[in-house]
Amino acid sequence: MDIHSTTIFSMLGTWAFLPTIITVIVHIAFSAAVFADAQNLKKDEGLTFAGPIIWSLAVVVGGVFVALTYWVIHHSSLRRY
Repeated sequence: MDIHSTTIFSMLGTWAFLPTIITVIVHIAFSAAVFADAQNLKKDEGLTFAGPIIWSLAVVVGGVFVALTYWVIHHSSLRRY
């Protein structure tokens, strides 16, 4: 019985990194999308607060919530107020 519990715990340790890996992938994907969009906005209308690189780095660190903030500032109807 001791052998099986050790195997189960080692498998759980391996699978524990899966949410972290998924989170990192999502942050990088959102960061790339924000960077590309910010590049287009910089050419067309201008950006608020920071340039594309700063927005991209902020999304890498802050994740989906910073990407949502970027969208609200630059693309939502609240932008007009």
